[in-house]
Amino acid sequence: MKKVFSFGLLIAATMLVAFSSCKENTPEVKKEVTGVTLSETTKTIKIGEEFTLTATVAPADAADKTVMWTSDDSNVATVDEGKVTAVAIGTANITVTTKDGSKTATCAVTVSKKDPVSRNAILLEDFTGTWCGPCYYAMEKLHKILPAFGDKVILVCHHLNSSVKDDFAIPHSNTLAGFYGLQYIPYSMLDRTPGIVGKAVLFSTSSISKAILDKRLAQPTNVTINLTTSYNEATKEIKVKVEGELLEDYPKAKLNVYLIQDGIVAYQNGGGDKYVHHNALRDVISKDTWGDALGVSQGKYSKEYTYKLPEKIGKFATDPAKMYIVAFVADAVNTSGDNTKNVVHNSVIKAIK
Repeated sequence: MKKVFSFGLLIAATMLVAFSSCKENTPEVKKEVTGVTLSETTKTIKIGEEFTLTATVAPADAADKTVMWTSDDSNVATVDEGKVTAVAIGTANITVTTKDGSKTATCAVTVSKKDPVSRNAILLEDFTGTWCGPCYYAMEKLHKILPAFGDKVILVCHHLNSSVKDDFAIPHSNTLAGFYGLQYIPYSMLDRTPGIVGKAVLFSTSSISKAILDKRLAQPTNVTINLTTSYNEATKEIKVKVEGELLEDYPKAKLNVYLIQDGIVAYQNGGGDKYVHHNALRDVISKDTWGDALGVSQGKYSKEYTYKLPEKIGKFATDPAKMYIVAFVADAVNTSGDNTKNVVHNSVIKAIK
C-alpha cells in the first residue's frame, strides 16, 4: 500500500515540475504602442505665456511609453517635456512622437501679442534759455500744472544758446533742436509725438494743459520699462540698470538715458540772478544721440551703465542729492529727415540717491 501511494506522489510531482517548466519557458508578449493623443489640439496664448501639454499613450499598459517633443518653429513657440512657451507672434505645431512605433499627435499653437500696458510716465521736453524772457513765464505755468502728476510727467529742460550764451546748454540739445526744426522758444515736445497739440511734434509750451497731459498719459503702450539706480559716495559712480519688454516688434527702438538736476541757482531773464532752475539736462549717459540698441526688436531687454559724476558740469556744480536719471525707450526710425517717427514709447525717472 505504501509503495502504491509513493508511486502516485512521484507521478504527481513529475507532472507539476513539467508544467512549471513549460510555463517558465513561455516568452512574455510585450504590448506595442497603438497610438498617442494630446490634452489639447489647438491653443492660443500670448507672448511670454506658458502651458503644459499631456500626452496619453495607448494602450495604457504599453511596454514602452517613452515620447519625444518637438516644435516646427521654435522662434514662435518652444517645448520642453510638454511645457510650451510662447516666444513671438505666429503659429507653431507642437508634436509628440512615441519611441515605440513613432505614433504622433499635434497641437496647433497660435501666439498673439501681449495686451498693452499703462505708461510709467510721459516725457515732456521743453526747449528754453536763460536769456529768454517768455521762457520764464512758460516755466511758471508748468510749475503750477506738473506737481499734481508727480513722476507721471517727466520734465526735461533743453537749454539753448543764442547770441547770448546759456551756461546750461549742451550739444545734445542743439542737435535735437536742429532736427526738429526749432525756430522759437519756449517750445516743447510731448513723447516726441506729432498731433498732440496741433499737427507737428513741436508746440508752444504755453499750450500745455492738464487735460492734454491726462489724455496722453491714459494712452496705453507696448513697451514696459523699469529703472534702478545707485550712487557710490566714495567713487562718485552712478550705477544705472534699465530693463523691460517690447510687447510688439520695434526694430528701431532704442534706450535713452539722461541725467537731470534740480535746484541750481542762476540767472534767468524775467526771474533775476537768484532764479532756481529745475529739471535741467546736465548730460546724456546713453552713447548715441538717438539712444542705444536694446539688443532685441521684441521681447525682454536689459542694459546697464556706469557714470562717474564730475564735481562740475560746465559752470555749475553737481549735487547728487538733487539729481535724477531719466530713461526712455524711443524709436529712431528716421534721424535725418522725417522728424515725426521717433516717438517715445515709455519713460521713467528715479533719483540717483
